[in-house]
Amino acid sequence: MSGHYGQDRWNVFTYGSLMISFVFQHVTGRCPRSVEATLHHWKRFRVENESFPAIIPAHDSTVNGIVWIGLTPEELARLDEFEGHFYERVNVDVSDAAGLRYPAEAYRWSKSDGLIDAPWDLDWFKAVGIKEFSSKYL
Repeated sequence: MSGHYGQDRWNVFTYGSLMISFVFQHVTGRCPRSVEATLHHWKRFRVENESFPAIIPAHDSTVNGIVWIGLTPEELARLDEFEGHFYERVNVDVSDAAGLRYPAEAYRWSKSDGLIDAPWDLDWFKAVGIKEFSSKYL
């Protein structure tokens, strides 16, 4: 199966814990090239009783994150396992600050409940949320 970035390679847009390079490397085994990117027409929500977020489609919203370039099928499988059954991988298009577009995969929330309409903040996660997250998931 051919990916977004040539034969058997995929781009993956991340918007939460996987924006942090050591978390991404822990899950996939490496840190490929990455670019700050924006996903249009989606919104990030806090997940109830968790320190990580989720996204769902939302017409008038954008989500800032990181697009990781050229993941292998094995790395993508590790991400699928890490994200678990609460997320589903979908095709999206993201753009960088210069407007360059990247076809990518992103993990959207797959349940009908469990989200809190409150902002999720990367700086808070790095300072506070990462401790609980690491002990539970890494």
